[in-house]
Amino acid sequence: MYRRTFLELLTLTVAHFGFAQQARANWRSEDFSAGDFQAKWQAITANQAVIDTQDISLNLPQIAENGAVVPIAIRSELDNLDKLYLLVEKNPTPLAAVFELSPAVSVYLTARIKMAESCNVIVLAKQGERWLRCGQWVKVMVGGCGTG
Repeated sequence: MYRRTFLELLTLTVAHFGFAQQARANWRSEDFSAGDFQAKWQAITANQAVIDTQDISLNLPQIAENGAVVPIAIRSELDNLDKLYLLVEKNPTPLAAVFELSPAVSVYLTARIKMAESCNVIVLAKQGERWLRCGQWVKVMVGGCGTG
């Protein structure tokens, strides 16, 4: 009885780490490496036109008391959104997250991001061949004093 339980747990553990390794292998390290915001923007959009939209709702605090934990919510009723990119303009690593979406669901995402200093937070959405953008300025407070 104990041997069977041990073997089942061992099999599950090996399978878990195998799938975790496979999931990590799909991430391109250069996407989430330190770099310039403009270079990252151009790499994502390939210099295609980007349209400002109000069809994507971005909910962020106007003033973040702690830049290490800034709550964010993204919502949209647009159809056929393929990917969402979350960019923080003045972070050492501007690309904070990438979400691959299924057309079968409505978009409602919540997360917490880190912000190095006050700047724009931008959501860039790929809808077919179109690029859509929305953003918001967030002031990050450090020790009770604003940084910009």
